[in-house]
Amino acid sequence: MGFSAFVVNLTGTDMHKERNCGLAQSYTVYVMRVMNGSQSWVAEKRYSDFACLDEVLRSKFWYMSVPKLPAKKLFFNFDDDFVERRRKELETYVHAILQVACFSQSDELWQFLTDQRHIVGVPTELQEENERLAAALPIEP
Repeated sequence: MGFSAFVVNLTGTDMHKERNCGLAQSYTVYVMRVMNGSQSWVAEKRYSDFACLDEVLRSKFWYMSVPKLPAKKLFFNFDDDFVERRRKELETYVHAILQVACFSQSDELWQFLTDQRHIVGVPTELQEENERLAAALPIEP
């Protein structure tokens, strides 16, 4: 078992819309409550953010068994039951990642949890640390 300084809970979901080439596109964000010591913040992540983290961890830690990411679904992925089931599965995935030392203490996980582009109300300390890590780890969204 590993040790993580983070406690993460996926507390809910929200639907967002963006315009892409003039067309409105809807997508689901998963609302995460992240705690690190006395600090806590809320981050919103899309499924693709989790998939990117999974890909990075599998690439860097190719010799380790990375927990299974819930499967991608192309159709009917806005169904309330499906969204809630995926939220629970993603929370289980994150909790499993946090239990393995090399994953939970990796710069990649830190970047994922502290990326200020997805945080609502970024603590100053996180902004500074995230800028330092972002310079060292150019991870694309």
